Amino acid sequence: MQLRILIAAAIYLGSYLPLSLILLAQDLDLEAVKRDICPVGSMVTLSCASPLKNPLWSLAAFAVCLVGMVVTFVALRIVRTPQRVKVSESKHIPADLINYVIPYVVSFISLDFEQGTKLIGFAVFLVWIFWITYRSGQIVLNPILAAFGWKLFEVKYTYPAGSGIFVGRMLSKLDIEPDRTYLQGHLQDVMVVRGEEGDASR
Repeated sequence: MQLRILIAAAIYLGSYLPLSLILLAQDLDLEAVKRDICPVGSMVTLSCASPLKNPLWSLAAFAVCLVGMVVTFVALRIVRTPQRVKVSESKHIPADLINYVIPYVVSFISLDFEQGTKLIGFAVFLVWIFWITYRSGQIVLNPILAAFGWKLFEVKYTYPAGSGIFVGRMLSKLDIEPDRTYLQGHLQDVMVVRGEEGDASR
């Protein structure tokens, strides 16, 4: 299953849900919080003093990332896994956190929604990282999935009808073990596994 660019963008943005929460927290106006809590609807319409300095931007960023996270789990759920593969070797590989962590570091360097030029520069940076990740076929390798039990494995495998040995990456909540047959489907260049052959829970 090849990802369309809009779905890929949603998955990418979903991986930054914690970042949107950090920016939301940094947008708090502590003086306004001490006075009164304003209803969310009034925050968005700016009809009362909000505990957020830029409620429209901070709440929108959080909402977009939340939708992206939901799209990620829906995409993983709807991937069909009709293909049987037998794993001969398996190695768990930690998620690559470098590209993922850099935007978090940037967010703490005096970045807020009132700094228009810095915000534009940060957006350009995120778009560039997204494009590199998308073109390299690694958009699904979302480190935040580890918090929900997903693991990434590098495996050697064979198809039942073939004799060739292939190398690939598997994303699964299961521990992928050698000499077992799994049902998998592709999401971009990554195999998604939800169960072993004969597992009715997949």
